[in-house]
Amino acid sequence: MAGERFNLGELEVFHLRASRFRLDGGTMFGVVPRPLWERASPPDGRNRVELACNCLLVRQPGQLTLIDTGCGQDWTPREQEIFAFDPNHTLPLALASLGVRPEEITRVILTHLHFDHAGGAIRDQGGLPVPLFPHAAHLVQRREWEDALQGVSIMKSSYRPERLLPLEQGGLLHLLDGDTRLDGAISLFVTGGHTAGHQGVRIAGGGRILVYPGELLPTAAHLRLHWNMAYDMFPYQTLLSKRAFLAQALAQNWTLAWNHDPHRRWSRLVERADGLEAEEVEI
Repeated sequence: MAGERFNLGELEVFHLRASRFRLDGGTMFGVVPRPLWERASPPDGRNRVELACNCLLVRQPGQLTLIDTGCGQDWTPREQEIFAFDPNHTLPLALASLGVRPEEITRVILTHLHFDHAGGAIRDQGGLPVPLFPHAAHLVQRREWEDALQGVSIMKSSYRPERLLPLEQGGLLHLLDGDTRLDGAISLFVTGGHTAGHQGVRIAGGGRILVYPGELLPTAAHLRLHWNMAYDMFPYQTLLSKRAFLAQALAQNWTLAWNHDPHRRWSRLVERADGLEAEEVEI
């Protein structure tokens, strides 16, 4: 698993490839013309770009925390055809490669509740949706939960309330109101932009800081300030949050963990003459 583990003092953070799938390139890059974005993310014949759902597993004394859960596995043939899910990349397989069983996860942090981030928190059992992590507290912003149940989204299928309610019914849902420090190592910060309740995750230890910004920076190609997704509910908020985040990440030498980049796990930002660049981190 070389390159898939990041040490932060007493903490270990593992990169998990929970899903591989494809989405329309135009929606992933918003107002950016295709001749520009296709250089960074070549599309297939249906204008779809390759994406990953990269999740993190944080191991600390007495706690196993999972950050995001990917797309899940229970898809109709039509959905499989649209999104081209790769059956060789699933969250259960990624956890099993580390010798971790779903029952061992004690905490799940969800940046937001779109299907490609929260879908893997639920599995089908006897035709009914049930939580995959039955002993884990699932942490989400209250505003995000409310918007998910009401289907507030640009893309109609982004939220799937029927596959979220089992978390509440099982007593596993923990709603948060704003920025939250979970313990001495992990803190959550609300970014807004993509959704009103979208949050990122900051992990500190061993003198280093690893940050999972979620959809604020889905891939390294989105480092350019105006390269943002058409899926964002509040585009101007995305721009403002992204500008402030990048300045802080550069000034404090943060390591970034990408949530949708199919080729990168961890990067640090380097300022070049033509803008910011993601540089591979030596583990």
